[in-house]
Amino acid sequence: IADGVWYLEGTPDPNSMAVEFKDYVVIIESSVTEARALANMAEVKRLVPGKPIRYHINSHHHSDHAAGLRAFVVEGSTIITNEMNKTFYQRMVLKNPHTLEPDLLSEHPTPAKFIWVKDKYVLTDGDRSLEIYTVPGAGHTANLLMSYLPKEKILFITDIFNQFGEPRPNDPPPGIVTPYYAALGDNLKRLNLDVQQIAPSHGKAVVSAELLKKALEGVVKAPEVKPLSGN
Repeated sequence: IADGVWYLEGTPDPNSMAVEFKDYVVIIESSVTEARALANMAEVKRLVPGKPIRYHINSHHHSDHAAGLRAFVVEGSTIITNEMNKTFYQRMVLKNPHTLEPDLLSEHPTPAKFIWVKDKYVLTDGDRSLEIYTVPGAGHTANLLMSYLPKEKILFITDIFNQFGEPRPNDPPPGIVTPYYAALGDNLKRLNLDVQQIAPSHGKAVVSAELLKKALEGVVKAPEVKPLSGN
């Protein structure tokens, strides 16, 4: 999607993104299973041979976004995640035994390396920079991270902006803005980020930021929850 930037789209989503630096590679999102995380790593090693996957950015703790986290520990990657995850990851995710179906970390115990993000963290090699931000007020979860490439003007965002390229049953009607989208728009404005393309972790492709701008036209309103009908 840009020089040294790949959108790792597949089924099932969420999708991941790989960013190449001078001496290493970063993978954003581990995806829904360890197997998918390992497939992402294998593809990145094919695309960028000879460079280690030094960092893995974990957007939040939900299982479809953190299921491959333990595999990245064995890979030797430093996990970049929200500081809110510290207790849960260190005491639960990394300590729980996998006895029925041992995973890589069970078979190859490896010390974990973390960078805990409070507000913002930046990876740079002097040429390319990758900015990692917390997303206050996101609604979906309090510990959400988003990643931004300022030179390429690409945003990688999880869950609060999805784009499947076709109407979906829970889409709001025209003139209604979902609180998720509104929170994303507010944070982009607060941080003064010039986003031209959005790479959604749930979706089919990288899309123009114009889609978000159009989706922010209207009144912010939470979706109505209709009661279930039947006998």
